[in-house]
Amino acid sequence: MDSPYHPGFGARPAVLVGRDAHLARIEAVLTRVQNSGDAAPAHVVFTGARGYGKTVILSVAAERATARGFVVAQVALDAVSNGAQMLAAAVAEAVAPLHRSRAGGAWRAVKQRLSALSIEVNAGVVKIASGPAAAAGPAIVTVQRQVLAGILSGAAQAARDKDRAGLLIVLDEMQEAPTDGMVVLANAIQDAAKTPNSPLAVIGAGLPNTPERIMAAASFTERFNFRTLGRLDEPDAARALLEPALAVGVRWTPAAAELALAAADGSPYLIQYIGDETWTQAAPRARSTIEPDETRRALADVRNNLEGGMFRGRWNKATPAEQAVILAIAAVSGDGTATTADVSATLGAKSAQWSMARQALIDKGIIEPAGHGRMRFTMPGFGTFALARSGLDSQEQPSRPDS
Repeated sequence: MDSPYHPGFGARPAVLVGRDAHLARIEAVLTRVQNSGDAAPAHVVFTGARGYGKTVILSVAAERATARGFVVAQVALDAVSNGAQMLAAAVAEAVAPLHRSRAGGAWRAVKQRLSALSIEVNAGVVKIASGPAAAAGPAIVTVQRQVLAGILSGAAQAARDKDRAGLLIVLDEMQEAPTDGMVVLANAIQDAAKTPNSPLAVIGAGLPNTPERIMAAASFTERFNFRTLGRLDEPDAARALLEPALAVGVRWTPAAAELALAAADGSPYLIQYIGDETWTQAAPRARSTIEPDETRRALADVRNNLEGGMFRGRWNKATPAEQAVILAIAAVSGDGTATTADVSATLGAKSAQWSMARQALIDKGIIEPAGHGRMRFTMPGFGTFALARSGLDSQEQPSRPDS
């Protein structure tokens, strides 16, 4: 029997739980754009650590928008590509099929603007002819901003011309965009949204540092609707683990489920990973049960894989100063939550002396804020790994980071 668990990053779980409020917000945005024919008053950006379901939320948003008649353009930003060109090409690919037989005026205007970003559309086929101007500077940024804004508003209108609800833009990995690129994207989206009769919505996602990255590019983006995706609470975590198995006639014993849920600690990714590995160990049949011994074997395998892969990679990409902070957090909390005061005491340093290392660890997705003056590792088990790798236990003090 195939496993009902889907541990791949970005893979949608069989049972999506703990995100109802976020999905309702997406529905409200789509409804407003569809009914008004204008842009959404605020764009929604979901933030959270890797493995918390950001890409899944975006995928669901795209599916629901498509079902409601929206044209959807999806882009995963990166640090090297031209974001304006990527987005413009994605928009063109989404809208062009609507105008193969008879192009409306709005679409003809969009096609003219696309050429300024070296994008060609012939017979509905979109082609990037070359990279846009590589030179940086205010003039280039301004031109790209104006061109992209016209493309977005025009494409939204072109979608409406063909009796579609509007245009939804989905942006993933927003933290990856270079500052100049984010300046162009943010301002172009804002300019397009101010254009009358432009039914446009933007839903994005990124790591916890994404709001700071976006707001550094354009101050008005502080009015974006930033929403944090966190770990699942106990009832939702239990549903995510138990319900996929029950749907195919397999039951977890209470003891086995308790072991799995304790190890996952609310991490959506770990719930899927542990569930999938336990399924492999148990090889259950319909009307069978998953037992604690099978779960223990699975947890040992999951731990070994994480330590040899993800955890090792995260440790190695941390600088010595960052590793000192990692060890201090782990020494204070193990795999739980640490306070700034306790970490400072453990390091023997004021918080200002290690704040840059803390921010770098957040930017790298290794730790995350857990309330005011509190932090924790984004992946349960990493603190235990770090202490073991360094040869420390929770009673020893890590060395002080360089100030």
